[in-house]
Amino acid sequence: MKNNPLNGAWEVRGVIGTRIEIDAPHIVVLWRNSPVLTTTFKKKKLDDGIELVLKHRGMRCENADSDYAEMRELLYKDGKLEMTEYFPITGESRDTLEKTDKSRFGNFTIVDEVLCELKGKWRDEYDHFTLKFSGNTLTLGDEKIRVHVLRSDSGYPTNLQIVNEDASVYEVFCFMSLEYTGSFIIGRIMVYDASPMEVVFRRV
Repeated sequence: MKNNPLNGAWEVRGVIGTRIEIDAPHIVVLWRNSPVLTTTFKKKKLDDGIELVLKHRGMRCENADSDYAEMRELLYKDGKLEMTEYFPITGESRDTLEKTDKSRFGNFTIVDEVLCELKGKWRDEYDHFTLKFSGNTLTLGDEKIRVHVLRSDSGYPTNLQIVNEDASVYEVFCFMSLEYTGSFIIGRIMVYDASPMEVVFRRV
């Protein structure tokens, strides 16, 4: 199966939305990095490609009681996946997905070795927040999450990104982003109708 052209990750170019990960005969369909369909498939040869016949087709958000859409058709043609979904309210929707070497985090490399530098407590100048790093666990007050450190493969942003281990969660606690400059940590909090508020953390 190593040379199976279907295997790997597929995304709609330039869009943060649907992602498909295939390790034949297993397939995972994700929406904004959250799995909404995990199933197996069989291949059906067509004159101009291959149809992926899924065992299950219902797409459902985690903890939801019902499906929000159905995977009507998934075709492999000319090195791309052509996907047709059906939504009860809006009807059919079609997208073309292309192979990508990006992880669920996008154009970033995980550099968790940096967590050794972050170990310990970091406090903002007004003493409102204290971050504590222990291994890959980050604590703020009574809350704990597991994190990764990411380095941009494009060079932007230039700072290292501290992110939730779950790529479907785009915030870190109350922060829309958390960046490590090598000397201090910058947290940004969303402020509606104004620029994000920056909180600077320094090692305690």
